[in-house]
Amino acid sequence: MTTKSQEWRKTYGSTDYLVSTSRSLLQLSLIQRGFSDPLMYWAKPIPDQDIELMLDNSCNIGLYSVLDPSKVSDEGNVQQLGIARLVTDYVTFAYLTDVYVVPECQGLGLGKWLIACVKEVMEAMPQLRRAMLLTKGAKAISFYERELGFNVHQPPETLAVMIGNPRPSQA
Repeated sequence: MTTKSQEWRKTYGSTDYLVSTSRSLLQLSLIQRGFSDPLMYWAKPIPDQDIELMLDNSCNIGLYSVLDPSKVSDEGNVQQLGIARLVTDYVTFAYLTDVYVVPECQGLGLGKWLIACVKEVMEAMPQLRRAMLLTKGAKAISFYERELGFNVHQPPETLAVMIGNPRPSQA
């Protein structure tokens, strides 16, 4: 499904930042850097062609610094600093994953802003029945509870949350 790109702009100090759902702005080197970072404990680097396929089949929300604010957003005018990825059907379900902001930009409020933009993307899906993410640690849990209104799921006896890897040797 192709959806119209969304953009948000903000200035922190003397730097202009952009959050965008434009697929063309994503930079594989930043995504591979994130997948190599211990902060993304659930990920590992994968071949570029697999990242391309993954991105083509997701709603990607990129965080960028704008190099020249007088120019319209284009591929050569931004440096990617972060990403959040929604695996979604754009109607009823969204799974938030691969949230990453480069360490040198953490603590500036950019991650919180990125997640606020993710929330807007999800709120634009009026039939959304379920949004989920997997995370660990009290700090992360508290963050997503506060910023997205997510809650730790305690399934009743009649509902089982099942997770598996059909290729266990690839774990």
